[in-house]
Amino acid sequence: MGVIPKQRNIDDVFSNTKYYLDFYQRDYKWTKKHIESLLDDIFFKFNGDYEPGRDINEGSIKENFDWYYTHTYVTNVDNGNTYVVDGQQRFTTFALILIKLKHLSEDISFDNIGWLKRKIIGEGPEGRSYWMGANGRERVLNKLFEHDKSVENLKDVENLSHRNMYKNYKTIKKYLERELENDPHKLETFIYYILLNVQMIEIEISDSKDVSMVFEVINDRGESLKPYEVLKGKLLGQIVKSEVDKYYNIWKKQVHKLQNEDEEKVDDFFRHYFRSRYITNQNEYKEFDGEYHKTIFEQKWNEKINLKREPQEVKDFIKNEFQFYSNQYLAMLEKTKEKNNEPLHKGPIYYNHILDQNRQYLLMMSTLNNEDPLASEKKELVATLYDKHFAILHLLGCYNSNDFTQSLMDLNREIRGANLDEIKREFEQKLLEDIEEERGIRLSDPFHWGFFKEAHTGIGTNFTRYFLTRVEDFIDQDTDSSRDKFYNLASNRGSKNGYHIEHILANNDENLAKFENDKELFARERNRLGAVVLLNRDVNFSSGNEIYEDKLKTYATKGTLWAKTLAEDFYHSNPTFNRFKQKYDLDIEPINEFDQEAINKRQKLLFEISKILWDEKVEEKFTSLKNNSDEN
Repeated sequence: MGVIPKQRNIDDVFSNTKYYLDFYQRDYKWTKKHIESLLDDIFFKFNGDYEPGRDINEGSIKENFDWYYTHTYVTNVDNGNTYVVDGQQRFTTFALILIKLKHLSEDISFDNIGWLKRKIIGEGPEGRSYWMGANGRERVLNKLFEHDKSVENLKDVENLSHRNMYKNYKTIKKYLERELENDPHKLETFIYYILLNVQMIEIEISDSKDVSMVFEVINDRGESLKPYEVLKGKLLGQIVKSEVDKYYNIWKKQVHKLQNEDEEKVDDFFRHYFRSRYITNQNEYKEFDGEYHKTIFEQKWNEKINLKREPQEVKDFIKNEFQFYSNQYLAMLEKTKEKNNEPLHKGPIYYNHILDQNRQYLLMMSTLNNEDPLASEKKELVATLYDKHFAILHLLGCYNSNDFTQSLMDLNREIRGANLDEIKREFEQKLLEDIEEERGIRLSDPFHWGFFKEAHTGIGTNFTRYFLTRVEDFIDQDTDSSRDKFYNLASNRGSKNGYHIEHILANNDENLAKFENDKELFARERNRLGAVVLLNRDVNFSSGNEIYEDKLKTYATKGTLWAKTLAEDFYHSNPTFNRFKQKYDLDIEPINEFDQEAINKRQKLLFEISKILWDEKVEEKFTSLKNNSDEN
């Protein structure tokens, strides 16, 4: 391997070479911390040697100032272009520093400003261009070069590197103005210093085939790359340089979309993808927890995935499956977002998301085939059945975290590439198996009153709130009478819009007497789902110890829909709600005396609503999706 080291200063580095960023390079990710650390180090050296009034020229700078070393950088020349293999974070940052120095120099009419400008932009083989303007950065640098005081609205910048360039320029601008703006002599001296005495060691890799190996060694000793960044190098490094741009552009486009959601979503996507396509059990699932970018190239997995030393397979993967599945994943994420002025009702993907059930993505992706024409229908059905599975296990007292995880692994395997009928059949069968495993009873129908009648808040605060919110959502869809967001009801615990679980029966002697002073019975009954409602946090605090008669007044004016159904006034002149009752044949009525009989009645009502939500409406959804698939 040919490695050629050269010592160079900034004046030399940014002289006549346009730098391209090799696809191995990560996005520009330096943060305020990195920028300030670099500037602190440079100014520590500079300020220690600076004397006001000293002559400013090349000889004086080199004689009176120590040099500052900023680390090595690695390049590779291919087809006449110079690629930065390692060092683009520093290169990009120095380009931004020089731009700010250019603006400060214009304010003092710096005699040598032409020299400074040529370190940012100049004439090269391609004509006039920014030395660090390749790979789509020309527009950002030009905007900063021309307009120091107007930095683009960051919300409008989708590209992560570009967004960080704008952010870091603001940091640099503030820092340099504080150090140099009111002192022309210090500013001019610093320009000479940074161009002449800030030095780097260039390591040039003469043979392009060695770039991948050098890059991995650099990554191992430096700040770790994200798994997806290493994966990019391992995949694109197999494609010949003359073809790589086509596939690199696809990669960048899709990764930037994921980064705009959240950078963590990029690795999340790849883990979901590989697991959905290839794993068969829980142990294999865990193999992708960490360095999946290495796991997929192990012999065991490469025999299935086939992306090691297979350039044509890599090209097909990036062009086809990566594009398709990442777009599907992005579409799933879109359905989890909170939006202003949106109705209470959301949809199954959102419902699972609000419960942090992110393994729904695994199962949704598992059913898909590349360019699947029924992708939307499959995702909607899987999310709907996932929600039903999770809810029924909780409501019947059959949920066990470890067992549920195993069930998901089994489903992932069984529904892989399946059609709508097969997906529904596998979910239904697995739900009955899970109930039998926990309860020891084989059912033909998962809606078992004998189990549901004992459902209580012990199923967990998060799920209890979710369940009561789904009840609220259900009533609202037909009556359009709710006034709050699903998120506030189900998850928000804040002081302004948060909700709490309200026990209808306050824990006092008067209510205890209704249960023959049996404390154990009273505690059990007041915690059943039929004995609780959701209430705004502040309202809940003020009504917690009220007698039931006073609670009814609170529910009637400040309660959620399900709480309001306890109060007689809610039914007066409310034809919409009365039609809702008739539509679903629900015997909902006001309750003036809340005792054990009332709890049983409310519990039974919740059971009937659960059957509508997770049986009748699921069947309606399946029929609708089937009809839509037939049309397609």
